[in-house]
Amino acid sequence: MNDPSRVCNTKQQLEKLIMDVTIHDLNHQMQQLIATYKKTGDEHYKVDAEYLRSEFDSWWDYDTAEFVPPAQL
Repeated sequence: MNDPSRVCNTKQQLEKLIMDVTIHDLNHQMQQLIATYKKTGDEHYKVDAEYLRSEFDSWWDYDTAEFVPPAQL
């Protein structure tokens, strides 16, 4: 009856948890912006969603699968 712990015991586990939350939040925000764009036709919402994705891509290092702070770019 011991359920697996949701506690992060290593830095890698914490980084993965942060990434999961960040990606989930980013996807949710982009979906909301695109839904509003589709309802209103206002390009502003579409551009904001595209900007969020672009900003994420600029910080995400796909080779190592981790965030790289702008100061290290």
